[in-house]
Amino acid sequence: MSPLSQVLLDGIFAGGTYALMAAGMALILGVVKVINLSHGAFFTLGAYVAYALAERGIAHPGAAALLSAAIAFAFGVFLGKSFVNPIRSHPFALPVGTLACALLFEQAAQMVWGPHPLSIETGAPWVGPGGLLIRRWGAIAFLSSAALLAGLKGLLATRPGLPLRLIAEDEEIAGSLGMDVEAIRYLTFGGACAMAAAAGALLSPSGAVTPTMGRAPLILSLVVVIVAGMDSIGAIFLLSIGLGILGNACAYLLSPQWSYVALLAAVSLLLAARPAGIVVLAGRSD
Repeated sequence: MSPLSQVLLDGIFAGGTYALMAAGMALILGVVKVINLSHGAFFTLGAYVAYALAERGIAHPGAAALLSAAIAFAFGVFLGKSFVNPIRSHPFALPVGTLACALLFEQAAQMVWGPHPLSIETGAPWVGPGGLLIRRWGAIAFLSSAALLAGLKGLLATRPGLPLRLIAEDEEIAGSLGMDVEAIRYLTFGGACAMAAAAGALLSPSGAVTPTMGRAPLILSLVVVIVAGMDSIGAIFLLSIGLGILGNACAYLLSPQWSYVALLAAVSLLLAARPAGIVVLAGRSD
């Protein structure tokens, strides 16, 4: 078996799951219209929930994703209703406030679980054609993320997703039609936080669980949305997979420390070449 085949497969698994977090960020930017710098903290929350369950003998990524999503949704709705909605008209205060929430969570995680990296036992991988190792967590994470993203795409394309689309386009018209814009905002914020936590739980077996592990995925989710566009789930998914493959390849060929450097360099070059992103928004619906 060629090592590059293994790198390619693992990159697809990781990138597909990062797309779940990026899609959540796209919802926040598109519907709530704020920059949520605590998004990475919810990713970390999901990883620690997965670790806590694994310590109690429940090492299934799907169970961890469901529980972490429920916890993150509750926290996200509370944060959206009590903090984000009241000050969203202050563009500088809100990013600073959500960043403070992220730092507070990192300190809390360090107090509870300590600063040292933790790991989750993943079990023996499946052996595929040609000796290719199919990691169980990777297959579950990729399929779960793909299913959730397909559901989100279907929701936005049908009548139940009309309030989200309308608020993203024009809040005043949505309010004049009797929609509870404030409630939809904080529920959307909570749902997006749940997506980030589910991604963290699904990806937790792939590496070390640390209090600051959500920082790099936060940056990647932001740049994926900027490059792919806020209204294209398909473009977010494909770009995330491409970045996942690139990151894995750099980790294999160079070192793991260079993977995020390579990813940020790649998206910087993309933005330099196409400042408006890789998706042409005008006259297109996804």
